[in-house]
Amino acid sequence: MPTVLVQGHPAVEGELDATLLDVCDAHGILMECACGGFACCNSCRVEVIEGANNLSQVEEDELPFLEGIHQRLGCQARLLGPVSVRLDPGM
Repeated sequence: MPTVLVQGHPAVEGELDATLLDVCDAHGILMECACGGFACCNSCRVEVIEGANNLSQVEEDELPFLEGIHQRLGCQARLLGPVSVRLDPGM
């Protein structure tokens, strides 16, 4: 299982192909999700510190909510390997 490190929290393990949102939820790491995980807001946005290549490709639905190449929506980014992120919710 890949390791997920959310800055400010202990490292956790997540299932392959699980979303960052699901992994955080399973381990009690609060990640906002105003739209319920349907890529309709940017409250679950993260900044990828390391391991961007260990996440699924950016979904077209995410693009309007991302302000840089190092950002992803936690509800859309799926684990392919270890990753380190910082919570970066949009306004």
